[in-house]
Amino acid sequence: MINNLTFWSLLLLLLLLGCRQSTPASSGESFLPPPPADEEGLLLRLSAALIADPQQQSEKDHNAIIHYALDHLLEVQSTPSGLFYQILKPGTGAPLSWGERVSVHYRGYFTNGQVFDASRQRGKPLEFYIGNMIDGWNEGLQLLRPGAQALLLIPSQLAYGESGLRDARGQVLVPPNSVLIFEIEVLRRL
Repeated sequence: MINNLTFWSLLLLLLLLGCRQSTPASSGESFLPPPPADEEGLLLRLSAALIADPQQQSEKDHNAIIHYALDHLLEVQSTPSGLFYQILKPGTGAPLSWGERVSVHYRGYFTNGQVFDASRQRGKPLEFYIGNMIDGWNEGLQLLRPGAQALLLIPSQLAYGESGLRDARGQVLVPPNSVLIFEIEVLRRL
């Protein structure tokens, strides 16, 4: 006879396999990874990371990120700050560091797949100094090397927090407390 824990784990696994979402809305080419070889193991590992009764915003963001990773079968890792990431292509050379100027292409979207910004749509990569961006980018880029492609899953406290982001006309670009997903390709150091 199957015990309760095994039953619920198998039920959750079947539900997750049947309810996976598609990739983000089309806005340029996505480079989300193919499904892992051990889907079942990944689903169980990620499911175990869910917080049972999230109260604080950081806990809610954590669960939103885990749910996104479950839906898209992402083999994410996390840092102590709460940043989740998956390196899709490692790149070469020394890792990027604070204060370096870099050129990247990126696409940013919400957990529902709605794209809010993409450098390729503008036809020009973004050039900036690491340290001048949101905390999730500043931290995540230091995990990468030139030529790398990665997925950053950024909790709201490492993005735009309770304030969100508005454009010059006051229109909301990123709502308050939004988890952000970024596909990043590091083109080169400058």
